[in-house]
Amino acid sequence: MKNKFSNGEIPLPDFWGGYRVKPHQIEFWQGGAHRLHDRFQYNLQTDGRWCIQRLEP
Repeated sequence: MKNKFSNGEIPLPDFWGGYRVKPHQIEFWQGGAHRLHDRFQYNLQTDGRWCIQRLEP
């Protein structure tokens, strides 16, 4: 399959639809005891890398 579709887009039926989501910022929460949640924010940099910042606790 890699070789068959390596030179272009993969054909889809006409009735297929959808959205392409390209986030520039994502925040993850992990619940903790007594409302002390771990919160991490990922920000997409101009060079394509993700910068990770811890927000809480």
